[in-house]
Amino acid sequence: MKLPVNTFCRLACVVFGCALLVGCDEEVENGYGQRAGINAGKSVNGTSVFADMFRHEGHNIYSARTLSPRVAERADCIVWFPDDYETPSEDVREWLEQWLYETPGRTLVYVARDYDAAVDYWTRMKTGASATQKPLVQTQVLDEKNRVQQRRLGLPASEDCEWFVVTRGAKPREVRTLQGDSDWTEGIDPAKLDIELNARIELSPMSTADVVLQSEGDALVLCDEWEDSQLIVVANGSFLLNLPLINHEHRKLAGKLIDEVGPAAKNVVFVESGPGGPPIRETDPAPQMPTGLAIFNLWPTNWILFHLAIVGILFCFVRMPIFGRPRQLPLVTTSDFGQHIDAMATLLKRGGDRAYAMTRLLHYQQTTRD
Repeated sequence: MKLPVNTFCRLACVVFGCALLVGCDEEVENGYGQRAGINAGKSVNGTSVFADMFRHEGHNIYSARTLSPRVAERADCIVWFPDDYETPSEDVREWLEQWLYETPGRTLVYVARDYDAAVDYWTRMKTGASATQKPLVQTQVLDEKNRVQQRRLGLPASEDCEWFVVTRGAKPREVRTLQGDSDWTEGIDPAKLDIELNARIELSPMSTADVVLQSEGDALVLCDEWEDSQLIVVANGSFLLNLPLINHEHRKLAGKLIDEVGPAAKNVVFVESGPGGPPIRETDPAPQMPTGLAIFNLWPTNWILFHLAIVGILFCFVRMPIFGRPRQLPLVTTSDFGQHIDAMATLLKRGGDRAYAMTRLLHYQQTTRD
């Protein structure tokens, strides 16, 4: 799949922007599964690049933080990157299953949360770091790994959510081989992949899904038919998030996933959620314009108003009087003949013709001698 120019720009910003942070005190943006927002495009864990690939294929892209009647009516495809290491709750699964059954031709893409690109980023930065930077980079690697491990504490070793079975505790490994449906494997060079597997997903006894992409027996992508709709489960986002999509083979795999959604011009809704999954709403709140200070919490209005405020402050400083004690300026009168002489002298000096100036001065002295 050929990427649009703005998508390449996003990828370049992720790489170049992050590289500038090596040796600095600032943190890398690592917000997970977010497409919309100021920092989503800069986050190594964001989905803005994947969304741009959908848009480049002619699809309409939206974002949602809740499951509501408006989402159910609008969406032809729901893409969900939950920021939650647990499997989807029963209520959320029932809502999504009902949505799949209601209208044929719908697609649900669920990407399990078992990968963090921030760890991958800092690990890669160790290669190009200088001797003085390596201790700092190593500290960042350990901090990110500890953050991820803290969120994995207390999770069951195995969990069946009816869509799939997740098994935790297996030794992490990198994917260097691919097997499965030819539509997924054709044109992919497995040796150039950088997919990471931690927890493993398997077919649930209650599902009728097929493993369409796997590596050495470990499932990467499951596909299940729901009437005339489909559910696609991806093991993790290690080839779909912003940072991993720098890899050309990952972009090919992401393109094959987009092809499974169907013809162009579909409404694709990216659901953004944290622990517990997205809230379910029976009704949609009436749209209303925020008033007062609430407007400063609305993006991109808050960003625009922030810049306008800075321009306004600079304008006020320009227009304000000079600070300090007032002082009396010398009076200027039009009857002062000396000003005329000064003005003539200035003009003659600007002309740069000394002979002409001397002639005019001599003429003045001769005509006004008496």
